[in-house]
Amino acid sequence: MGAGANANGAGGDVPTAGQAGSAGGNASGGDGTTGTAGFSAAGAAGAEPDPARCDDSQKNGEETDVDCGGRTCAPCVDEKTCAMGTDCQSAICTNVVCQPPTCTDLALNGDETDLNCGGSCPPCAQGRNCSIDDDCNTANCTAGLCESGSCVDGVLRSGCPLLVDNTPYSLSPAKGLDNCVDDDQDSVSNGNPLRLHACQSELRQTFWAVEWQDGYFALRSALSGKCVHVRGSSGAGGAIIEQSTCNFADDQLWKPSLIDSSVMALTSRSSGLPLNVAGDKATRDGQAIIQGQADNSPDTTWRVTRRSAAAYVAFTPEVEPGVRIQHDRESVTLAANDEANAQWVVVPGLNDAALVSFQSRNDPGRYLRHANFRLWSDTNDGTTTFKQDATFRYGQPFVGSDRLTKALEASNYPGWYWKRNGVNVTLERLTGTSDDKGSGNWRLSGR
Repeated sequence: MGAGANANGAGGDVPTAGQAGSAGGNASGGDGTTGTAGFSAAGAAGAEPDPARCDDSQKNGEETDVDCGGRTCAPCVDEKTCAMGTDCQSAICTNVVCQPPTCTDLALNGDETDLNCGGSCPPCAQGRNCSIDDDCNTANCTAGLCESGSCVDGVLRSGCPLLVDNTPYSLSPAKGLDNCVDDDQDSVSNGNPLRLHACQSELRQTFWAVEWQDGYFALRSALSGKCVHVRGSSGAGGAIIEQSTCNFADDQLWKPSLIDSSVMALTSRSSGLPLNVAGDKATRDGQAIIQGQADNSPDTTWRVTRRSAAAYVAFTPEVEPGVRIQHDRESVTLAANDEANAQWVVVPGLNDAALVSFQSRNDPGRYLRHANFRLWSDTNDGTTTFKQDATFRYGQPFVGSDRLTKALEASNYPGWYWKRNGVNVTLERLTGTSDDKGSGNWRLSGR
């Protein structure tokens, strides 16, 4: 596509290659030094560029080295020339050379079973992916996850972890086990207060434990990617608990402590007060979550249950409800698929924690990102370009008002949105008919 064309072929301006380079994250997926080449190779509305010959022993097309690199040919082996991490088998491109995988880089590569652990790297912690027992520091790989050999999930006892890093949970007060902490109204906004609602298998009732220092954890919403937070960093009893952009400050950190074999307390690092239900009314629907007095009463103790569902998000185009966004390595398409490669973890935006990024469930080093006006699943190479291209903004749906239907906007291309385009997902301006706008509506469902 020429630098002056737009991605949907009608109306509006596309940033020129130079503008894209200055922004640090261009739609061609290259960096600022390669933006012009990327735009000239891209097709309208995210169409594939002309195919390169990947077997002619020449460096041509989009290749970064002979018969490898770019979008059309296979990634290059170590020591070959690259423009960015996705040109390399290792996903690491430094000084335009593909680097061998290490146990300290930002990518899941080599024989690792999870990010920088397993295989020939150090063993993985509990809750991480594994293939065999030796991949785990617990020496127990069960159903592809590192598990404790002596601690039983759901049974709390001294010496066993009360929360496990990178693990999804629901939270119910001991006095009202049928109710769960809920982000209320499927909100993705900062400042939305948490409340109790009847337990369901919903994204809004699922929180990922993120281990911090000194035994403290952040609790991150599986829907919004935001963290459980004490409003105004208040030290007072009765302060409202809400969701807010994850920054891992003291008012977002909670220490679990054993109460008995089934419940725990969760105490704020900033105030020393426990997570609590307002008014000692843990059985009332819609009751506010606050921080309260440290008295170990049933409304300040919690049953924390590992989630087996509603921790991952699937994206379905509203205009075609039978398909979901899936990936096969870097290729992203729409298909009638409900397997792990069509499920994503919502995390704080790689380039802006107030926004969101989407990490592959079955390949944790990969994230959804845009390049050449299309959506891809690429390994995070740690560059500013990648982080910008992999950060998106939840928006209101173009058509309708369903709370779990969203528009997905590129953070570094304001006004450019995900659009269903055949089996592909493209990045376009959506300014046409209702049908055109409807193709930019995406239904979020928990898996």
